[in-house]
Amino acid sequence: MIYEAFKNLDFMHGLILFVVQISALFLALPVHEWAHAYVAYKQGDATAKYSGRMTLAPHAHFDLWGFLFLYFFGFGWAKPVPVNSTNFKNPKKSGILVSLAGITANLIVGTILIIISSALARFCPNYVAEWGYYGYALKNFLASAISINFVLVFFNILPIYPLDGFRVIESLSSKPKNSFLEFMRRYSWAILLLLILFTYIFDLYFTYTAGMTIEGISYVFDKLFSLI
Repeated sequence: MIYEAFKNLDFMHGLILFVVQISALFLALPVHEWAHAYVAYKQGDATAKYSGRMTLAPHAHFDLWGFLFLYFFGFGWAKPVPVNSTNFKNPKKSGILVSLAGITANLIVGTILIIISSALARFCPNYVAEWGYYGYALKNFLASAISINFVLVFFNILPIYPLDGFRVIESLSSKPKNSFLEFMRRYSWAILLLLILFTYIFDLYFTYTAGMTIEGISYVFDKLFSLI
């Protein structure tokens, strides 16, 4: 839960942390939705583009509940991008590509941020102390943005309606109304509610998915930069 990071902070450090965490959210969520819109457009469906969703502007993708859930519970969502699959030449292939676009975008952005963080740690090891509040802001922005991007990756790959993982299975399925898909369409809200009530399940899941992925990628680039 992002807000827990404010414990034991003075006002200035707390304010900086709040601003950089909001900034990290406004980076990760629009990137995810823009990628869906962009790939849909490239696959022949301009619905999202003409709806003003093929943009990185945060307000175009803002969903209040999804934002609050991500801030307070550690997982959340943006306003879904409208997609009309009848405009695709190959609906199954295009559906999969569009569904995976947001996850892929967050993975790429998260990895780039890890590279920047590793480079700073290697070549400017004292930047937090030397740059004062700017160094503190940069360090926490990178940490928050990396975490949020990878949480979005592993949250959205879950096969729960209407997440991207569900959409991939839906596109791959030969029967759009099979029992699994129908069950998820009907009861996903209850599954998500249970996961919210038992937040330790999500905490454990993200620790062993997002957390370990971040550690693994960071380790690789730390080793690479140590060779320079």
